[in-house]
Amino acid sequence: MVIKIKQAVTLEYIEILYVELSKTNKREAIDIKLPAKIIQSDFSLLVSFLQFISTWLRKENSGNLYLPLNNSNEYEKYLNQEFVYPVVVLCWEKSIFDDNEKNIKNGLKKLSQEYYNKMEYLHLKSNESIPIYCFDHDLSKRGYSRFLYESNKVVVSEEALDFNLYPIFEKIGNYFNRELFKKSIRPVIEDFAKITHELFLNTDEHARTDINGYNLYPNIRSVYFKFHKRTLRNYKRDYQKNKGLLEYFNSELALNDQSELYLFEISVIDSGPGLSKRFQGINSLNSLSLMDEVETIKKCLFKHNTSSIGIHNKNKGLGLNRVLETIDGKGFLRIKTGRVDVFRDMRNSRHIDAEQPKDILLFDWNKNSIEFTQHEEVEGTLISIIYPLGL
Repeated sequence: MVIKIKQAVTLEYIEILYVELSKTNKREAIDIKLPAKIIQSDFSLLVSFLQFISTWLRKENSGNLYLPLNNSNEYEKYLNQEFVYPVVVLCWEKSIFDDNEKNIKNGLKKLSQEYYNKMEYLHLKSNESIPIYCFDHDLSKRGYSRFLYESNKVVVSEEALDFNLYPIFEKIGNYFNRELFKKSIRPVIEDFAKITHELFLNTDEHARTDINGYNLYPNIRSVYFKFHKRTLRNYKRDYQKNKGLLEYFNSELALNDQSELYLFEISVIDSGPGLSKRFQGINSLNSLSLMDEVETIKKCLFKHNTSSIGIHNKNKGLGLNRVLETIDGKGFLRIKTGRVDVFRDMRNSRHIDAEQPKDILLFDWNKNSIEFTQHEEVEGTLISIIYPLGL
């Protein structure tokens, strides 16, 4: 069986792909065929797509990857598309076929390494978005990004990350308008670095191995930055089916003279065990109800909890709560892990120091309510934040 990905990928379409994946015959190999291009504009779309690919890869009956290519002259241009490179590296242990059923991995090997080098030195053509990938199954070449790790393979300090990420934020801002960087991005770089450090550090500590301590293979941990610019009217039109985002866009956000809203996305994804499995120390979610999962996420957001092998430690676990504090009154947070997809609008639902985890507010991504939808189970954890510029 082949799941053929369409060009018009949306968050809703990705949910359809999960359902399609779940209904396949477990005895039949499931291949994935990528489209010629993906038209992507949704908030957290790229990382959501990578989470789907990671989920497919962990299936026992995951098959091979097919790319819409006919000859080697097409390889470089195709690989330079933002969604292609990470999928190819994740699927490297699979066969990667072109339209002629030819395994083309040898032809992609050098090009994929060149892509990584261009990414690490900010030479990619994309300017409105910049990814940073760490592939734990490729430690010799692509396991530790220089933006995120010291030479001794330790995550850089928050102060060092602030310095390391400055050229990324500068490149994105200057591409649109030098004044945008100077007036809107540079004043909040400290917030961006704080958010990125806390979220990525969690992946380093909790998403590189399974709950038994064995290395995950393959495994991705990634940070993704993207600048979004649309008129407020267009945001409301594009997200009219998402009540949570629609409410956020109605919260009197600062606009420019053309009624455009500038948003900066910071997304962090991993294909580790996921928040509930890691925190509870379990291999399967079968023993947990949906509300158990939601409550576990709340515990991960609680300032005195840690997800480290499922025990409490008051000296750790401040990261996710600190993210909420940083975006309070400004940002929007989405978390997709296990069988749940939740959000918190930090403008309409302000941060408070909850006395207990159960007091933390989270809302269902689909329904904007405290009644939660059960989704098909996904691998790892996706955390996406949008931060408005100009406030």
